[in-house]
Amino acid sequence: MKTTGFATAHASMLLWALLIAASFSAAAQVSQAIDPILLTGLRLLLCALVFLPLLLHKGDTVMTVRGLLGHAVLGLLLALYFGSLFEALRYTSAVNTGTMFTLVPLMTLGFEAVLTPDSRLKQRIVPMLLAAAGAVLLILKGTGPDELPSAYALTVYGIGCLAMALYAPLSQRLKANSLKGRGPVPMTFWNMLFGALFLLVFCGLSGGWRSASFLTLNDFYWLMYLAVFATLATFWLLHRAIGVIAPSSVISYIYLSTLFITLFHWFWGRQMPLPLELAGAVLVGIGMFALLMSSRSAVSAMVQS
Repeated sequence: MKTTGFATAHASMLLWALLIAASFSAAAQVSQAIDPILLTGLRLLLCALVFLPLLLHKGDTVMTVRGLLGHAVLGLLLALYFGSLFEALRYTSAVNTGTMFTLVPLMTLGFEAVLTPDSRLKQRIVPMLLAAAGAVLLILKGTGPDELPSAYALTVYGIGCLAMALYAPLSQRLKANSLKGRGPVPMTFWNMLFGALFLLVFCGLSGGWRSASFLTLNDFYWLMYLAVFATLATFWLLHRAIGVIAPSSVISYIYLSTLFITLFHWFWGRQMPLPLELAGAVLVGIGMFALLMSSRSAVSAMVQS
């Protein structure tokens, strides 16, 4: 493995973690008067349209019925996640949703054990539990020193996080069957297109489309930012690193995004760190370091063999 390639992959994931951390604050900038389902549908539709020229250029538009069904299921999972994020932000802070997102790798590990079992998954359990424990401490701090986060917001976003955790293992499982040979461009286009269609149809039936009258130019700007940087860019950076960095290392960068979110809260929000926050940040750091060391050992063993 080339050192430059390994370092570049880590640099890519460092940028990925920064973009993920910034996305929660950006999502909070969108007007709360607009239906979150409509916002999510528009966001996924913008993502799909950005990828459409690449899809047409590659000529990868042929699709079987089984393939369409697979993309529909994955699109539904995306719709659940992004919709839950906007809904949760009505009742809790961007810091709480951002830190709760760090529980996704632990949930993903559980789904991987069922859908794509691998003996090496056991090596990630303890480091992820440490980092997850730190994330829980960060979540429990609430939106103020003496305020716990909304139970409704945590429940809604918890369902969305489960959907996101299922997304990657199920994608891997489907790519071995009905979606075999699909590259990142068609996977992104079709999944996001189906996600957008599900949400926009629901929005039309529920009447949420009426809130489109409250959509301002500022809201559209933030939606474009979320579509391009928080979704498309992070997806590309993730796939750029996969294959160079071991899977556990890639997953660990979600934990690093929590540290960025907390630092933003401390410095830009001018908030004094609480003891619970400091303990959570330390646990996240220890868990991430352990994951990186485990991944590095696995890579060294593969190179030597």
